[in-house]
Amino acid sequence: MTAIEENVMSVKLQPNMTQNARDLKICEDYWAYDNKGDYIAHVEIVCEKYEISTQVLFETIGECFAYLDDVRCEYCGYVCPLQIPADIAYMRAKERWCCEVCEHAVWREHNHR
Repeated sequence: MTAIEENVMSVKLQPNMTQNARDLKICEDYWAYDNKGDYIAHVEIVCEKYEISTQVLFETIGECFAYLDDVRCEYCGYVCPLQIPADIAYMRAKERWCCEVCEHAVWREHNHR
């Protein structure tokens, strides 16, 4: 696992077992997006840098598990997975977060009373 630069604080990456060092660099560069500039331009820059298509970029980052280690499920402590860089600020702004498994369990408990 590797930590991304300070600009996105505690975003962590866990590459798939089949990914190599280049794939990890692609993921690191993608997740280094600061949510301040043009997202589309950021994607294009990463694609140009590695000479890959957007399809290959998104397939590569889709294989690498990105998460916040400072936002955890209030019930089980599971880390908060990320889908896109905009999730970082959104999830950190929440007062509490609950993973899908616990959310479903709480829903079932609440609805079966």
